[in-house]
Amino acid sequence: IIAIIPPRKAAAGNFSNGNHVLNLSKEMELTMKRSILIISAIVILLSLSGCDMFTGGSGAELNGTSWTLESYGGNNLISGSTMTAIFEDGEISGSASCNHYFGSFQTKGNDITIEGLGWTEMACMDPEGIMEQESAIMSMLGKSASYLIEGSILKIRNESGEELIFVPLDN
Repeated sequence: IIAIIPPRKAAAGNFSNGNHVLNLSKEMELTMKRSILIISAIVILLSLSGCDMFTGGSGAELNGTSWTLESYGGNNLISGSTMTAIFEDGEISGSASCNHYFGSFQTKGNDITIEGLGWTEMACMDPEGIMEQESAIMSMLGKSASYLIEGSILKIRNESGEELIFVPLDN
C-alpha cells in the first residue's frame, strides 16, 4: 500500500507576504521528498523480497520429492517404460527404465547442476528402443541447467533448451 501524504492546507488569508508563500513552498518540498523516500523504500523492499519470485527457488523445493518422467525433449516415453527421479539430501537417484542411476545435485535459484551420474549396466532388449531412450534421458539429465516447479509439474531444462517433464511419483 502506498500512502502519499498530501501537504497541509494553508490557513485562509492574504499571501501577499513572500514569507508565507516561501513557507508553503518549503512544506510542499518536504512533503514531496518524504513521498519520494517512502516510494523508494517500498520499491526497494518489493524488489528484494521478489528476488526468487520467478525462479525455481532453492533446492529445498526439490529435497524429499519423487517424480515420474512424462516426456523428454518433446518425446513421450516408450510404452511400458518408466523413469523416476528421487531428490534427497543433495542426491538424485531413480530408475531409468532398465537401469538404476544415482548422482548428486545442487541448486542455486532456478539453476541446477547434476553431477557424478552413474548407473547399473544391465542390457534390456524389451521393449524395443529402451536402451536408446535411457541413453538419451541420462544424457539430458547430465546436462541439466535449470529447473522450474509449476503446480505439480517439474521441468528440468538442459543447456540446449530441451526439457525433461516430470509429474509427482505415485507411491
